[in-house]
Amino acid sequence: MSKNRVKKEIHLEHSSLKFPLPEGLLKELSAELHSMNEYPSGDDYDTLRTKLAEYTGTPADNILPANGSDEVIEAVTRAFGSKLILIPVPTFSQYEVSANRNGFKKKLVPCLKGYHYQLNYSRDDLKQASLVWICNPNNPTGSPIQREDIINILNDSPGIVVVDECNYEYLGETVVDLIDEFPNLVVSRSFSKNFGLAGFRLGFALSSPRNIHEIAHYCQVFRVNRMAEAAGCKVLKYLDYFQKIWQEIALVREYFISGMKGIGIEVFPSRSNFVLADFVTEEKTRRAWQYLREKNVFTCPAWGEECTGLGKNFIRFTISNKEEMGLVLRLLTDFQKTILE
Repeated sequence: MSKNRVKKEIHLEHSSLKFPLPEGLLKELSAELHSMNEYPSGDDYDTLRTKLAEYTGTPADNILPANGSDEVIEAVTRAFGSKLILIPVPTFSQYEVSANRNGFKKKLVPCLKGYHYQLNYSRDDLKQASLVWICNPNNPTGSPIQREDIINILNDSPGIVVVDECNYEYLGETVVDLIDEFPNLVVSRSFSKNFGLAGFRLGFALSSPRNIHEIAHYCQVFRVNRMAEAAGCKVLKYLDYFQKIWQEIALVREYFISGMKGIGIEVFPSRSNFVLADFVTEEKTRRAWQYLREKNVFTCPAWGEECTGLGKNFIRFTISNKEEMGLVLRLLTDFQKTILE
């Protein structure tokens, strides 16, 4: 195994869904191609918002479809981030990237102690901030954020608090039900990590109508293209199919975590579709990353663009099927042997 490259490339670097879309959905989307000469619904997106409202249990007026969650991040930053932005690190890089792009003041707050990730915002920080980020479960650690901690931050912060729930379907916990209670709450969701629509760039924000109107001011009118709009309307019909996949991913994730520990590689407990592994030193981490690349296995290293505030001794693995993750474990077992030689 150690002498041969994997015949088929295994891509575990991006956290998008690694399973195929249902055939019925593909046929439905193919039928939409004849309408490509028409514009999407534009500023209203009534049908899409209605479908999202049914799925989230939130009124359509509380929903803003967007060009992926990245557009939500950018629009929210521009709308509310001009005073001070709090970012819990390590976490998804686009919060900091958007702050930098707009020239806004930011504070990176360390939240990692050993293999335990917990929000570490002080009350003084929260009082000064106009925008506070929470990624739940966190990217790249996969750590869940306790509902009580989120509520405490909402109570202590006069600014907007964004809970990024792009991996909600794996965690199964949400604070969308708190939107009416907390006017400073914005929730971000995505179809990339869970429904396999990463290429369509479809995401959405949920908040009070007032916040939604303010965020929309910084978005394009035709922000969701026609095919993405159609995909978002149709994909939820296949919820049973995707729920089975999410269950399978959870089982494979635990199998992979157990296997990594079995070969002496420490990993974070995860409630998402990825696992963060600690290779102890930057030198060993780069050797492991290169070793896998040479075998046609592509992963997300800590020095990449995905995350901010992460030490360089980590690699994140997106969970695929059991066959591919088993192959990765066998390769890493071989790699561990080379380290000991």
